[in-house]
Amino acid sequence: MSPHTCRAYESDLSQFVIYLNSLGIQDVTLVKSLHIRSWVMDLMNAEVSARSVNRKLSTLRAWFKFLRNQQVLVSDPMSKVVSPKTPKHLVKDIPATDLKDMFERFPWSEMPEGNRDKLLMLMLYTTGMRLSELIQLKWSDVDFYRMSLRVLGKRNKVREIPLHNELVDELKAFSESKEGFIFYRDSTKMGEPMYPMMVYRIVNHYLKLFSHASKTSPHVLRHSFATHMLNNGANLMAIKDLLGHASLSATQVYTKNSFEKLKKIHELHPRR
Repeated sequence: MSPHTCRAYESDLSQFVIYLNSLGIQDVTLVKSLHIRSWVMDLMNAEVSARSVNRKLSTLRAWFKFLRNQQVLVSDPMSKVVSPKTPKHLVKDIPATDLKDMFERFPWSEMPEGNRDKLLMLMLYTTGMRLSELIQLKWSDVDFYRMSLRVLGKRNKVREIPLHNELVDELKAFSESKEGFIFYRDSTKMGEPMYPMMVYRIVNHYLKLFSHASKTSPHVLRHSFATHMLNNGANLMAIKDLLGHASLSATQVYTKNSFEKLKKIHELHPRR
């Protein structure tokens, strides 16, 4: 698992253990389904989203499975726990025209760290990579001869992403040394790579300038990459491979967004 996932799982388990202690339970073999359902109710009453609750339940399932494999538990207390339903939301992308204006009209070279920020934004939008994948990119992952990029994704799976001419030019212009990480916390010297919140602030800043979208996170650029590729006729299986999804079901969410746009276009038909 990624470090982010491990931290999230650790946090979930810590919260659950604290809740058990509040009930006077300090022996995991005494945990019952009713205790877990009670915790879920507490979370929902505290207005924790159904998506977050399901993530926490997924953590517990993995934990109790581990305990059964270690023969600490005989039965699974999760067997009678039902996950809350999550509302289905269509993926919101940044309009392609907004992103085109941003890359072409903004005076990147006149801003402090402007060239770095443009490269970062281009990297996220034109490759569809995850934030966690971006911050660990090294110059050794770039193959200028083949115009490709090697990305280390979830579960340590490596995939290769093609680079288009504009991104290659920006990469070549950005650094002469081409050593270590591509994006450092301090661009004036080699050291620690960027941290997630730093990337988020950069992306949020520029997207707010050129878009009225409700969400302006790095992940929205990943959504935009997939949606715009699909709208322009890209094969769904190819998008799956570019995004590094383990299954096609994770990629199919983008087809709903495209279908909604098709329905709006179809409403222009004179017989409707």
